[in-house]
Amino acid sequence: MNILISSVGRRVQLINYFKNELSKVNGKVLAIDCDPTAPALYHADFFEIVPRIDHPEYKNIIKDLCKKYEINGVLSLIDPELPILSSLKEEFAKDDIHLIVAEKKVIDICYDKYLTYKFLKEHGLPTVPTYTELNEVIQDLNNGKISFPLILKPKNGSGSIGVRKVTNSYDLQVHWEGNRDLIVQPFIEGSEYCVECYIDLITNQTTSLFSKRKINMRAGETDKSIAIKDPVLNELTDQLIETLRPTGPVDIDFFKTKEGYLISEINPRFGGGYPYAYEMGQNFIKNIINNLKGIPNPQYEKYLSEYEEGNIMVRYDQFIVL
Repeated sequence: MNILISSVGRRVQLINYFKNELSKVNGKVLAIDCDPTAPALYHADFFEIVPRIDHPEYKNIIKDLCKKYEINGVLSLIDPELPILSSLKEEFAKDDIHLIVAEKKVIDICYDKYLTYKFLKEHGLPTVPTYTELNEVIQDLNNGKISFPLILKPKNGSGSIGVRKVTNSYDLQVHWEGNRDLIVQPFIEGSEYCVECYIDLITNQTTSLFSKRKINMRAGETDKSIAIKDPVLNELTDQLIETLRPTGPVDIDFFKTKEGYLISEINPRFGGGYPYAYEMGQNFIKNIINNLKGIPNPQYEKYLSEYEEGNIMVRYDQFIVL
């Protein structure tokens, strides 16, 4: 069994985990990226340098690599690639290649932060107020529904790229003008949390779940975090999963305020902090391998995930010379 992982970037540890798990079933991992200096390429069993995902031959290149390396499953580690892969699921399935990505309607909701807000609000799930019209922002500032500081961010951004904090009306209008792909949200005072879970590709049931409180962030990724168990957070996660119906690995961000948890973002892919979940026994990769074999994974026992609270994960840098 062989798996292709696209847009691997710096995710060296994840590639190593895939190599370890696949070696148990005589499988290999193929890593691809458009950047020849992406570190994770050089830790896979095989790697290929490919064009960017907007290249006109992108689909055919992926297909050819799947045939060359006898690939059974394909997944991506970046948000912009998910809508593309999702639209190709049926086509690749004809060649017995499973694209490990949620349905397109799910991807579209998660990729556009305003659509995420609308979906959550329509289904009564707590979330951060989100605006796409400047006049509505000004109106709610004037009537006291929101107040400065505010956060401006791209509707389709990731990794905290393009996120800006503004503290007055002048800065708000200056940064808003000429950019219609922004959303505005109030700055949330509260702790940040993350839940990583795996939704079985066969049963559509949650089979693994790991929760953590973020201690420190760097470049949009969790640098330090502590494992937690909170039935309230688990229950909200279950409600979201049952309503949205994603599949495969999912990374969900929350704020905890005085009023309770707010859902911040939904990433239907492996999150950057997944290595912590793996080390705590939440083996999404084994789940994927089972599913590719046609084997469903058992549903997790709610609120009794087998890991210890209080363990702290700290990340650090390594390097290789090419």
